[in-house]
Amino acid sequence: MATTISWVPQRTAADHLGVSERTILRWRNAGLLELGVHYRRKFPAVNSPLLYKLELVDKAMTEAFARDHRTLELAEG
Repeated sequence: MATTISWVPQRTAADHLGVSERTILRWRNAGLLELGVHYRRKFPAVNSPLLYKLELVDKAMTEAFARDHRTLELAEG
C-alpha cells in the first residue's frame, strides 16, 4: 500500500516537531529546509500561508542534528 505525503500548515508542523514557528523560520533561513521539497506556499501569492511535508521535514532535521555542530554553525552564517 503506497503512502502519500500530505502538506500541513506551519503551526501543525511546529507542534509536531515540538518547536516554535520562529524556529522553523530560522531553519528555512539557514537552508536546512528547501522550498519546493520541505515547504511551499498554499497558493501562488506572497502572503499565502506556508505548508510543510512533515515526513520530509522530520527527516531533514534528524539528519541535520546528526551532523557535526561545526557544519550547522556554517549553515547559519
